[in-house]
Amino acid sequence: MEMISAGGIVQRKKRMKRRAWRHVLPFVVLFFAMCLAGCGVMAGKEKSKENMPQAGSDGPYAEDERLEAAECRTYDSDRDGIPAEGFLCDPYMWVMEPYDEKEIAGSTHARFDDKGRMIYMLGYTPAILEKPGYCEEQIFERDDAAHTCRHIYYKANSSLYEGGYYVSFRYMFDVCHYRFAEDGRLLSRLDYSRNVGSDLFGYSDELFFDRGYQAQYDGDRLTEELICYNLWGTNEAGSWEHRTYRYNRQGDCILRVITTEDGITVSCYEYDPSGHKVNEYIYRVKENWELPCDDGSVWYFQTGWSSPGVKRVSADGKVERELFYGQVADMGQEAYLMPEDVEETVNDHKYVVESGDCLWEIAKKCYGDSTRHDLIYRVNRNVIGADENRILPGMRLYVPEAGEAEDTEKK
Repeated sequence: MEMISAGGIVQRKKRMKRRAWRHVLPFVVLFFAMCLAGCGVMAGKEKSKENMPQAGSDGPYAEDERLEAAECRTYDSDRDGIPAEGFLCDPYMWVMEPYDEKEIAGSTHARFDDKGRMIYMLGYTPAILEKPGYCEEQIFERDDAAHTCRHIYYKANSSLYEGGYYVSFRYMFDVCHYRFAEDGRLLSRLDYSRNVGSDLFGYSDELFFDRGYQAQYDGDRLTEELICYNLWGTNEAGSWEHRTYRYNRQGDCILRVITTEDGITVSCYEYDPSGHKVNEYIYRVKENWELPCDDGSVWYFQTGWSSPGVKRVSADGKVERELFYGQVADMGQEAYLMPEDVEETVNDHKYVVESGDCLWEIAKKCYGDSTRHDLIYRVNRNVIGADENRILPGMRLYVPEAGEAEDTEKK
């Protein structure tokens, strides 16, 4: 009988274990590979679940039969990366954004104030020195004491003349009035635009209310937003979007109601103890629904077109806000036209022919140079006709703004 020492037994056991692992190892590797693949699939599913909305959920309004659960979204990132609010005002705030020193140094035909904000900009393509084109001007009239800004946008057709160029006429295309809070938040915006007409230069004499924006705050929290889009210069057509917000004690947005003519949606947000948003529950309003407020007032959201889509009633029963489907709310505009000091630019670069006038005299009055009569005729040939000497009293002629090539150099 072969005698095996204790040391030999240990060595043998080690050899047996190594032989056993040679047979088992492939299965172990395969097992772990399957586990890793499974984990990858699960991780992919979890990632997809995080990025894709999931239909159906319980949520805080699961028992409210007037609401229909539409989506449930789960997040696994910081709340700052996924804002709940989605402010409507963001597209309008560029008017107040400052430019840095590098941007200012590289700008041509622009002026800035001491805060780096633009106050004037002339835009054109270099091709206007070679072929007809158009220019655009933007003017920013800022009043920091009143926290307002008026942004005026002009257009002008440009063409060549005597080796330089000329601006055939300059007309206002759009003007916006901004009103801000002391800390720079946007409170309101009124936008007036010129309807495109059928005349030679493609614009009408009137500026109509085009769109408006209003915001309400409770301290530094945005509580309400309204944006209106007007059509055809009336207050009886167009569309609007209304949003109202609610917050928890930590200042996190926990509820947002969006009302449009296409429907009403309610979004609820949940946060973990560290302040990260983890869940978003989205509902559709099927029947009339109300939202009580802390001050005793109530928001009413109604689906029927015969009643206000949005109505707010104060604690004492006073109606504070009513928005009707199919109508644009009155945003404070006057007769849907611009104030006189702006509207008078409609006649900018125009001359009304008087008895005894001729193009030579008009050129002398406007340019101090009668030889530029041909420029006036070139721009107004469709009005005057084939005979440049036949102009009639009452004719409204465009008097173009003439310039030279050096006027387009960097300033």
